[in-house]
Amino acid sequence: MSKNSVIIKKAKLLGSFIVILTIAFISFQILDLDIATEMVRFPIVPLLTYLYVLKSKDTKSFFFWFLCFYAIGELLAGIGILYYINESEFIDYLQFYGGNLCFILSYSSLFLEINKNVRLNKIIKRFPIHLIVLIALDVYSVILVSDISLKSGYLSSTLDFVIEIVYNTVIMLLLTMALVNYISRDSKKAMNLLIGSLCIVFSEVIQVAYFYVSERIVLGVVYSVLLVLAFTLFYIQSSMSYMKAKKQEIRRERLENAKL
Repeated sequence: MSKNSVIIKKAKLLGSFIVILTIAFISFQILDLDIATEMVRFPIVPLLTYLYVLKSKDTKSFFFWFLCFYAIGELLAGIGILYYINESEFIDYLQFYGGNLCFILSYSSLFLEINKNVRLNKIIKRFPIHLIVLIALDVYSVILVSDISLKSGYLSSTLDFVIEIVYNTVIMLLLTMALVNYISRDSKKAMNLLIGSLCIVFSEVIQVAYFYVSERIVLGVVYSVLLVLAFTLFYIQSSMSYMKAKKQEIRRERLENAKL
């Protein structure tokens, strides 16, 4: 058996195991089994990261770092199982500050991954009003979500509030960049990134409602489903390219130059 066929077989087995863990994660979330949910959730993204590296051999791109930082954040969140068993202030701090820092770095990496394919100067010239509206919506959304977190009483220090604002800002900037990328590219890859980013934003908003407003099971389930959908779309787009969109862009530029 060749080395390539071994890798393919290994990738298929790993992919199947990830699917099983994901189904179990959502099922336990529906049944409101907190410890079981955490136990099956925290290995999913680390295993997905390994699967991505196994298939793509990529360990340098921003997308790899997006998965890597998120995986570390999930592993830190997995330490929460110990918190259920034996409450610890150290574990609580490690989860909140370490986990949030990893997720901020993760979403920032995805932002940079999308940004490297966007010609912002052309977008600004073509859609100045659209960008102004998007930025205004970003600011409003960050203020709204951060205000809900502040009024909940769970944020006990200025540092907590700063982390919350930075986290929400990064999420909204990611969505804006994904939308700008779709406007400029209009391809399946850009569409997957946009829908995935939308799922991330909505899942984060629902998570805020779940943590700070009402711990209803349905909110937790919707948050989990959106998160799974987001990572599914992000993983699918990683094997796609912008080649078709580039050809369309070149044709459009030639037509514009011909008119001039």
